Amino acid sequence: MKSDCVRRILYISLMCLFCMSAVAQNDKQIKLISKVEGFGIMYRLPGIWRGPVGSTTSAGSFDKWFVDLRPVSATQISQFSLLDENTVNNYSFFVVKYKGENKIALRTEGCFANSCCITYEIIDSVNETEGYYRFSDFVGGVNRAYTEIRFEGNKMTMEVYTTKFNELKDPVLHSSWVGELCDIESAQEAISKFKYPKIKKARDFTGAFVNMTESIFFVFEKDPYKSSEQPYTGKINIKVSVSEELKISEEDKILIILSTKPWFDDLKFLEQNTKYESKAVYLNYDTKEYVINNVHPGKYYIYSFVDRDKDGKFLTGDYMSSSTNSVVEVNDGEITDYLSKIDLVIP
Repeated sequence: MKSDCVRRILYISLMCLFCMSAVAQNDKQIKLISKVEGFGIMYRLPGIWRGPVGSTTSAGSFDKWFVDLRPVSATQISQFSLLDENTVNNYSFFVVKYKGENKIALRTEGCFANSCCITYEIIDSVNETEGYYRFSDFVGGVNRAYTEIRFEGNKMTMEVYTTKFNELKDPVLHSSWVGELCDIESAQEAISKFKYPKIKKARDFTGAFVNMTESIFFVFEKDPYKSSEQPYTGKINIKVSVSEELKISEEDKILIILSTKPWFDDLKFLEQNTKYESKAVYLNYDTKEYVINNVHPGKYYIYSFVDRDKDGKFLTGDYMSSSTNSVVEVNDGEITDYLSKIDLVIP
């Protein structure tokens, strides 16, 4: 009986310590959020998200767009997406100092058909309880462009509004995306490494947009936070070959996919693991070598396909690499070489 009482006292004491620790951590988060407008979004963003894109642009809409958001520093989280060699969509959220205040900013780098621009927006409306965040042009505000982001359960909705390069008086919907959180595990290493999120070393944008009517850059040399300055990423230099026995035409595209978990058990397809896609790029049929930039450091399973019937799926009759268990390890600031040989007709 006495030992039972001792155990109960110890258990109660431990639970009290746990509760006090949890309360202290919660208080710390609340203080951080109150010091930096919009900081709560930094806790919500990490992970691999997947969902459909609706677009009013010439880039069109997509059934599935994957976004792998991971910390690249203690104060910044980023994702780097590709469609093909000429279509890029990167965006980052980071702490910025502007007009004497620390706030969350959004940097978007987009390229389509060799036309590129970099857009900056700053948080201007927040409802942490509702999971609502709005970012607008640093200079022109919501009259020029803005992005609304909402979180509900495991869903994130992002809607982008613009005046279409000032052709319109009022902003209209540019694109929308509803992402479902597929995985948080892949972001944990970076979260631990940087003790993310923190507010130290805010990026100073004081004077960044002097004499500008909008916070958009079409000349990259004038960008106040250049692509080359983005931290904690690596590269994969992939060399591609297609077996001579396989017919391939000029209309065919080679698809390279990076996944944080395997898609195959030997040749058995694990469809449930396709949600772990981190990055993908379509290459021309005759591509021999291509550098995949801005890859989050970590381990990836890498897959190569040719969609012969152009149905957007990889089924019987399409081609793939028989190396279904190939793994690449990407390190910060380094280039990882990988050789992919497409040599199998999917049975």
